[in-house]
Amino acid sequence: MEWIIAAALAGAVLAAAAIFVMKAKHRPGSVHGDFRFDRHKEGELSRRGLLDRTQWH
Repeated sequence: MEWIIAAALAGAVLAAAAIFVMKAKHRPGSVHGDFRFDRHKEGELSRRGLLDRTQWH
């Protein structure tokens, strides 16, 4: 009888872990990998021929 309780508990833990992993992988709006915002902003502004007036000098 104890093995049924242990199996049910193990199944619940595995299901909870699977749900957690799936939610962590599929976050809307998240950027995967190494994203450098400053580098991205500089590239976008230079491609459009604009000056970056937000930098501190």
